[in-house]
Amino acid sequence: MKEKFDKYWGECHLVMAIASVLDPRFRMKLVEFCFPTLYQNSDENIKEVKNALYEMYSEYLETHDTLVRESTTHASEHERNVLGLNEGTSLGSGWEAFGEFIKTVDLERPEKSELSMYLEEDVYREKGQTGMESFDALEWWNVHKLKYRVLSLMARDVLAISISTVASEATFSAGGRVIDPYRASLGSDTVQMLICVGYWIRQVHGVKKKLKEEFPIEVLLPEVNTK
Repeated sequence: MKEKFDKYWGECHLVMAIASVLDPRFRMKLVEFCFPTLYQNSDENIKEVKNALYEMYSEYLETHDTLVRESTTHASEHERNVLGLNEGTSLGSGWEAFGEFIKTVDLERPEKSELSMYLEEDVYREKGQTGMESFDALEWWNVHKLKYRVLSLMARDVLAISISTVASEATFSAGGRVIDPYRASLGSDTVQMLICVGYWIRQVHGVKKKLKEEFPIEVLLPEVNTK
């Protein structure tokens, strides 16, 4: 058991760590609590998680700023087209100036990022709850998306990833059943599609997988004359 544990947890699992940080009940506290037990170099692993978080957040922030610039540009062109104005025409009121000011403010970055503010806040606890009661982290981010405009998008994408409880050995053995000597040239996308389609068909039609030993040899090797 110790050998298997070291095999799968010998290195920092960034995706799982980031997902736990984006759960408002844990933030960085769970990582800081568990990593000293899991890893000898826990400080380096904790630093790696933080760096990955900020790097990922920076990418989402750049995408958000790009979308804001594009939307404001399109909105300005649409307003002028509706009102029949050309580039040298002004609306003659303070509303246009106020609109331009809002666009500038939306693109300004505060001294502290949303991620820094999120990590500095206390962990979330509902009144009367002390254990691991049912909690919808995605719903919490949906409620707080106006406060964390960028971070909520990042949390949505990370927390929406389905976690599989299937052992990795089962995944590799499934690949071996698909890629036999007659299918050794299949591409990775084709193999993935074969596995998914087979799983979907079994689920839709209620077909249960059977071991090869349960089938007669005539079914497995019809070309063989068993008489």
